[in-house]
Amino acid sequence: MCDSFVALPSATTTRTTLAAKNADCEINEAQAVLRLPRGRYPAGAMLRTSHIVIPQARETHEIIIDKSFWTWGGEIGLNEHGVAVGNEAIFSNVEEKGDGLITGDLLRLMLERAKTCEEALQVFGEVLAAHGQGGNCELRGNSHFDSSYLVSDKNSAYVIESAGREWAARKVEGVGAISNALTIGSDWQRCSLPQNGNGRTDFAAAYADESKAASGVARQKVAFDWLKQREGKISLRTMADLLRQHPEGYDPAEGDICTNICMHAGAHPNRVWQACGAMIMEAAPEGAMAWVTATSGTCVSLFKPVYFGVPMPDTGPLPREMYTDDSLWWKHELLHRRAMAAFATLGAEVRASFENLEEGWFAEGRNLIAAPPGQKAEFMRECWRRAGEATDRWIADLERRNFTFADARFAETWDRFNHAAAMPFVQ
Repeated sequence: MCDSFVALPSATTTRTTLAAKNADCEINEAQAVLRLPRGRYPAGAMLRTSHIVIPQARETHEIIIDKSFWTWGGEIGLNEHGVAVGNEAIFSNVEEKGDGLITGDLLRLMLERAKTCEEALQVFGEVLAAHGQGGNCELRGNSHFDSSYLVSDKNSAYVIESAGREWAARKVEGVGAISNALTIGSDWQRCSLPQNGNGRTDFAAAYADESKAASGVARQKVAFDWLKQREGKISLRTMADLLRQHPEGYDPAEGDICTNICMHAGAHPNRVWQACGAMIMEAAPEGAMAWVTATSGTCVSLFKPVYFGVPMPDTGPLPREMYTDDSLWWKHELLHRRAMAAFATLGAEVRASFENLEEGWFAEGRNLIAAPPGQKAEFMRECWRRAGEATDRWIADLERRNFTFADARFAETWDRFNHAAAMPFVQ
């Protein structure tokens, strides 16, 4: 369960490309944000992905990536050339035939090997044809699915959808959004399937498993309509607001499916996913940068700047499935999980205080894309420091106020996952 969206230069106030995604993963599926440098490799070098080993490229690009702790690939990312990719699980009628690349692996390979959208399509088609996709894609179980992507660069964007080793790509005009559903019919610009002269293949009609797409279709419409209504006026704040979108009167304790963009886990078996990380990516003529939460619960998290060529602030040890001392992701869970107990009031309070901090950062941060590394590093350190202090204040405040869950089933769900993660506040 994820949502990715993009606004091309014609749709934004800055006339740059803005792309964003919430990475909806399992409740205790901790995320890490990494800045990985360029690489050079000898001929014949090999690369271990999540499940298989494949040939390494001779050169790889610098990337910023948000990834689940247990995978090689990632959920969201941006490279030094401004190529941004968000991925989604989709469900097709193609039977998997063994281990291959999984969704996040394909995302990372595009980031590391492509300088433009067009190159990303080429990379995707080549590695998918060579290695296929397959293998477990979820932390706690044996879950298998195909993949879709929203790929953008400084000037253009494509939706890529796949089924087994077949794929199609449709160009985005203005704004675009994808969720967990096949949407490309015969309106593609690129397709791996041979055409026999009897008309263009309808990719979704040929491969979609409609029984698993309902929530994805609804969320894709929410995101696309949101952006379309604001086309020409879209800013970093617009993207952040969409990543934090809830319908009026939203209560995370209720419902069996989630159709809001800011996803929270619930008591129903279909709702063991939540927004475990989020990223907004800007690709401008002068360069690219990312804004990351590096924490879960987008509506109760702060977006912080990350630049290329500048070391990231220390976020502690790589988080695991269980509570990890000094890990930023797990420390923030001390805020996030308490805020869920009284979401209607606490969620709004936390969000308002965090957005006040972000407002100044957004304007200053994007103006530093082409600044000297030292200036970027200083700004980044200050933002992350202030974000940490703000989070600490909220954690201390929520500990004193000691809220409890009103809904028994919702309380039981969080208690079960808190015990599984060995959260320090459980008995």
